[in-house]
Amino acid sequence: MDKKLQNLIQNENCFFIHYASDGFYSGFSPAPRISCISIFRDHMQTRVNFSIDKFYPSHPVDESEKMLLYDFKSFIELNDNIQFIHWNMNADGFGFKAIWARAKELGIKLPEIPKENLFDLSSYVAYLSEKRLSIKQILWFNSLLDRPYLDGKDEALYFSQRKFSEISASVSLKVVGLYYVVEELKKGTLKTEKVFAEPNDGLTKEERRARALERDAAREEMLRDMVNYNKLALQKQQKALDEYVSKADELESEYVEQEESRIFFFDTGHPVVSLFANWLANL
Repeated sequence: MDKKLQNLIQNENCFFIHYASDGFYSGFSPAPRISCISIFRDHMQTRVNFSIDKFYPSHPVDESEKMLLYDFKSFIELNDNIQFIHWNMNADGFGFKAIWARAKELGIKLPEIPKENLFDLSSYVAYLSEKRLSIKQILWFNSLLDRPYLDGKDEALYFSQRKFSEISASVSLKVVGLYYVVEELKKGTLKTEKVFAEPNDGLTKEERRARALERDAAREEMLRDMVNYNKLALQKQQKALDEYVSKADELESEYVEQEESRIFFFDTGHPVVSLFANWLANL
């Protein structure tokens, strides 16, 4: 696990954070309206929601939003050197910039959080998986939440429909989901690919790749053994051939010596007698 992340999760002033709004931040006013900011601390399993639904409909939506942001400000001020683990909330159109910009528009000055006190879990998971994943993907791949939650676009739609309690429940679930992601990282069991449907062996693409590499390694080892075996067989065959050639040379040499030792003479005047004499001489 990343060393900074290890240190953060051991710190009592470190919290998981997630939020919802009615849109993305363009960098200009007006900033998107904040419907919910959810905080979770795993040390004490405490979860705090700063949400419009706590104040609405007793108060107008705009006033309820200001009240949740004031509560969030107080929470930061009460926790010295507060630290946050988040999912992509350092993006230009989403996250801390959007929350701080909206608070400023409403006349609320939120305390600045140093960059070293923020850890983007999405970037770390992207580093491990070599690709960007959404919070929905990482929770789905690992089956970390057993209750339904909303997409960001649905949370924005629900704002216009004044379904603030549903938004709050969704954000609250996802922030706990981030904690579960870190728990999977600690155990080394986090999946960053969906499980294959066929065959139904429950393996992810990464696990399949690991098994394929093991099979390739075993195949290469088998091929090396076959090559070595063939080399030994060829060497043995060559040795036998060399011995055969050597023996043949010896036999041929003996034959030549025998031939050279044979007595041969021929008298043109008595050819038949000469042949008979050669036969008797070499018996």
